Parts: sequence; C-alpha cells; structure tokens
Amino acid sequence: MFATKLRYPARGVTKLNSTSRRTSRRARGGARCPEGRGFAALAFALTLAFAPGCGDDEQPETTAGPSVTTAPTGASAGTDAQTGSTAGASTGGTTSATATTVDPDPTTGVGSSSSGATETGVGPGCGDCLEPNQQCVDDVCVTSCQGQDPDPCGPAQVCDVLTGECVEPDTSCALAGPSTPCGDALCGPGTVCDDEGGCIPVAPCNGATCTSEGACWGHACGCVRAPACEDPDDALINGEFATDISSLSFDDDCNAWMVTIRAGPDFVRRLSPEGTLDTWTGVSEKDLGEVKVLKQLTIPRSYPEGHPLVSAPQEPLPVMGYGEVAVTYICCANCGCGITPQGVAKVDDEDPMAPLPIIIPAEITSGVGPFANQWTDSGPQGLTWGNDRVLYVGNSTDNGDINTADLDEMTDGLLGALPGRVTAGAPISDVHLLFAVEGGDLYRFNVNTAESEFVVGLSEHVTSLSHDAFSGRVYAGLANNEVIEVQPFTGEVELFATMPSRGRVAVSPSGALWFTPVKWVENGTLTSWPLPTEL
Repeated sequence: MFATKLRYPARGVTKLNSTSRRTSRRARGGARCPEGRGFAALAFALTLAFAPGCGDDEQPETTAGPSVTTAPTGASAGTDAQTGSTAGASTGGTTSATATTVDPDPTTGVGSSSSGATETGVGPGCGDCLEPNQQCVDDVCVTSCQGQDPDPCGPAQVCDVLTGECVEPDTSCALAGPSTPCGDALCGPGTVCDDEGGCIPVAPCNGATCTSEGACWGHACGCVRAPACEDPDDALINGEFATDISSLSFDDDCNAWMVTIRAGPDFVRRLSPEGTLDTWTGVSEKDLGEVKVLKQLTIPRSYPEGHPLVSAPQEPLPVMGYGEVAVTYICCANCGCGITPQGVAKVDDEDPMAPLPIIIPAEITSGVGPFANQWTDSGPQGLTWGNDRVLYVGNSTDNGDINTADLDEMTDGLLGALPGRVTAGAPISDVHLLFAVEGGDLYRFNVNTAESEFVVGLSEHVTSLSHDAFSGRVYAGLANNEVIEVQPFTGEVELFATMPSRGRVAVSPSGALWFTPVKWVENGTLTSWPLPTEL
C-alpha cells in the first residue's frame, strides 16, 4: 500500500471569480459484475478466483451519488445518462434487479445509459441481501468490510477494498484507507469526491461501487503495474530526437513527443519505440513551450499470480481523442517574434508535413520562474488535456487565468483564476486538474465547479507536473532539481529523486519517470527512473 510522508498542511476551498462555468462533464461508465465485488470470507475470494468470464468483462465505470447501489446487470448502448442507479424487487427466493449503468460510447467517450434485468440467487434465509458488499452463503447474508464506517478491521488491521477482507497494514497488492465525506455520500479508497455530492474513481481503479447508504469504494482496480509497451532506448531518445529539447511527453503507446526552443524555426518530434522519427516544423521562430498528449487517466487492471482477484488485464475502451497532441508557443514580448507570438496549436499526428499555426492566440504574458529565463518563462503554461477531451492551459488571457481551448472550433474560454502565474499542470481525475503557480503552491481545480482548493506548498518553482495512471500520484519537477512525489487529493509529499540539472519530468506508460533538460537553459542528457510496480 502507499506509504507517503505528510510535510505540509492543507488549506480550505477557494472560490474563483469566473466569467463562465462549464456544464457537467461526461462520466466514465461500464457494466458491473457480481464477481467484481470483494467478499469478507476467504471462500468468496477463492470462488472469485475461478469464476469464469465475469471479471474479464468489467469496463471502466463511474457510480456517482449516494443513492446508487451496484447490482448485477446487463449493459448495452442506450440513451444518454450521467449517473447510474439501481432498484431491486424481491420475489420469493429470487431477486430481480434492474439497473442503469453509465457506459462510455466507444467512438465519443460520452456516457450512455443502459438498463437490464437479471436474476441473482438469494437464499431463503438471507432476506434482502442486495448490497454490493454482501453475499448470501449457506442462507446467511455476509457483509464484507467494504463500505463500512467505522472500519470493522481496526485497529490492528485495515480493510482491503479489492477483496473485502481485513489485512495487515503492510500487505502488498491491497487498497485501503479512510473514507471522505461528500455530501450524503462517503468516498472510500479508489474514489474521490467530485465536489458535487458524488464519488468518482481515480487510479488505480476504473470504477466506483456504492451502497444504498452512499458508501463508495473503487472497483475494477489494479495493484500490479503491467506495461503494454516499452520506451525508445537511451541511445535513440538522446539522438536527433533530443536536439534543442524543451519539453517531453509520452502517448499510451510509449511514443515520445518533444518540442524545441532554438534559434530559427522550432520543431515537434515524435520517436517510436522502434526508432521511427517524425518531425513537424513550427511557425517562424516563435519558440515552442510545452507538448502534451491526451492519454488514459487509469490503466487496465492486473494482479499478481495467486491473488484472489486474478484475471486477465482488461483492454481499455477506445475513446476518440486519445493520442491527440497540442503544443504552446511562448515567444517572449521582446524577442522579436512578430505578431501573435504566443498561443496554442494542435499537431496533425498523421501528417508531419502539416503546418503548426497558432489556432488560439494568447495575450502576451511573462513570469520570473521556474527557469529564470525570459525565453522559457513566457506565454501559456500548464498545458493539460482533461479526460473530457478539453484542453486546459494557464495564462492564456492573463497570468493565473485557467482557460479552456477547443482546438477544433478554434475558441477558448475563461474558467477562473489562480492566485499566481501558472507554471505546470496535470489531470488527476475526470473533473480535477492539478496546477502549480509561481513559488510552488499546488492547487486542485475542478472543471465543473470552476473552484480551486489549495493542496500543498512546495516552496520552489515547479517546472513540470506529470500524472502516473497506475498509482494516481503526480511527480513534480522543481527549480532546485528535486523531484517530489505528490498525493494530489491529500497533499502528502515525499522526495522521489534529484534531477541532474534544472529540467522537466514526464511519466511514461512503460513505468518510467523521465527527466528532460531544457537545453536552451542548460544542456544535458535524458535519463529515467523506474516507478513503483505494486501498490
């Protein structure tokens, strides 16, 4: 389980002055499966380990709101919905449960609802044994430790929500922790509050399950990192690809992307794990700042051999937009870049010959960090794809502003403002982003409510933030060369590594954290550290 150190206190919620508020984003959804629940008794776990098919059919899902109960259901495409609900009617010894679940459309990623009725056997002595943390065994309704407050396992043990069993606190491949109030709901491990009364899943879980009383926990979770790709080797990534590099990002297939700051036209480059190098040429000499790829916030689940929830890793549902690439232009006000020196552009990843014009112009802004260099500390920063396929960026209209960018419609919007110039950003849930401002304070920003909450102060300018889709942790590169591991929903932080020079960090789906120098500021070599492989 996670072990982190609390170094800084958290503060309260700050409401932003916002000129616009976006409507609710989509919720990720999927069919629930009775075998996806944890059971209190070991017999249930063993039965689950050998249960055919059901565990492999689970898809990412979201259950939001206190009145939702997970129940067996069949799922198919239907009408649009944002939340799921179930209702069960008991007849004799058999319960017929009708459920509505939220399933992402495979082409748009937008939730659509489906209803279905199935029968689940309930022993005559069990009565209403219908909660997702309950199972009828030998005419006795047994309730697992999941969703119970206070934790029935304490104080010596903790509840592992993956299995529903009480385990030792240092047990590997277990997910445990306190629950957080969320309106009338209670968000347990693997979920967080969406700040509007519902619990949503976060890494390492792809779904959320809730009792009728509103107690929620994560399911379809993974506890072992199982990379599906490998990065380009060190020689390739430090070859032509790295010339004049200023920012690095990876897509879900371990393709490495970079942008340059250099004298002359700037470039976007993509390097495949096999060594194929593609190059796009930027506009004039406008200096490219950041590159970001839209990718998954969670990864397919996986368990070690012998774990009671062993099942084959599940391929994620295809979502239109994964792999899209955006970049920023950041040429400083006095650097001779001509008209419209700053803004956001989209990369046509299928056509390296396509130009990279500024689609959304930005107001000219500048700052004093994190690189103490006028060429690198200018323009839009904190470029971040949300899981809703919306691009978010800081400082586009003024220092500290949080803006949305629709690269297809070529429009932007103002969501709100943070108390300082934004220097880095990363997505952390379906509705939350993490931003750093000059000086090192981190804020969690909700794109639905346009509200921010102080998370932790790092006391140094932040050069980069990168989210790990396996663990949910965020890695922050600092101006003093430290790399800090951040729990974005608790503010717990711990020193992870030290960069060889001032630069940026980026998580790869291979399970590595990469350091890249910003060569305009200081030359160097791209290197990587392995990330934790188990919870």
